[in-house]
Amino acid sequence: MSKVFIIAEAGINHNGKINNAFKLVQIAYKAKVDAIKFQLFTTKNFINKNKNLKGFKRFKGLEFSIYEWKRIVSFAKKKKIKIFFSVFDKESLELLKKLKCRIIKIPSGEINNYDLLKKINQLKKKVILSTGMSTLKEIKKALKYLNKCEVKILHCVSEYPTPPYKANLSLIRKLRSELKVEVGLSDHSRSTLIPALAISFGATIIEKHITFNRNQKFGDHKMSVTQKELTEMTNYIREAELVSGNGKKKLSYKEKKLAKVARKGAYLGKDILKGEKLEMRHVKFLRPSNNSKYEIITRLIGKKSKKNLSILSDIKKNDFK
Repeated sequence: MSKVFIIAEAGINHNGKINNAFKLVQIAYKAKVDAIKFQLFTTKNFINKNKNLKGFKRFKGLEFSIYEWKRIVSFAKKKKIKIFFSVFDKESLELLKKLKCRIIKIPSGEINNYDLLKKINQLKKKVILSTGMSTLKEIKKALKYLNKCEVKILHCVSEYPTPPYKANLSLIRKLRSELKVEVGLSDHSRSTLIPALAISFGATIIEKHITFNRNQKFGDHKMSVTQKELTEMTNYIREAELVSGNGKKKLSYKEKKLAKVARKGAYLGKDILKGEKLEMRHVKFLRPSNNSKYEIITRLIGKKSKKNLSILSDIKKNDFK
């Protein structure tokens, strides 16, 4: 199987401070994941302050300037880790162009934001689409709006945190079969093992929220994993890749060598005199294997021995007529 693409989801866990963003990049780097992802939004185009003033103020304090984002992108590139963003509005999509990221993430909440999807489709970029809170019908509709993009989707349960019994990993197979696209998992559980289990269901992308300090009330810190846990999760995933193999049945050199001693061959269970007919009761199957295959033996039953043969000797075709 191809290498699983592991994404550390930094999201808004920087708390609006650039040094925290650097910390999150460092966590992803040390855990040896493939990419880190942040959320890119312009609050005035994202939240109606007349309906949710508290949420508006909170998210407004999480915005970075283009200069700050460029510093974060530059820091990630120095660490040789891919960086990209979830986008929540058209203005942020324009900002994304300036940051020159090759991948665009569409979060679950924007899957029915068809105005945004159409804009993204015009860019013909690589897209990762999260599918939390979505029906299969809604996912198919979103894919139609993104028909000019190379789209991969993430199975996602939008509960924070997601109880393990709700992970529903078998849906990954169904989505792959139904939609004919690559499918991964955006995991909101606290488990470091569930993402590795998803590999056996066909997941090729894993996304997991990260934090530098889980003991914070705001943001997604409570349901995010620490650097130690992220490293553990990554190791589990890489091990899952190894044990998954390529699905082909091919004997290893050691298996072939062992087969010679672990399999049985056909031997004479008694002395056979010249002219005596071979009967099945004269045959014993014992380790190690030899060239006296069962098919050969059955064809020799009832034939006469050309010479005297000793007990436990090989049963050879040329010894009978």
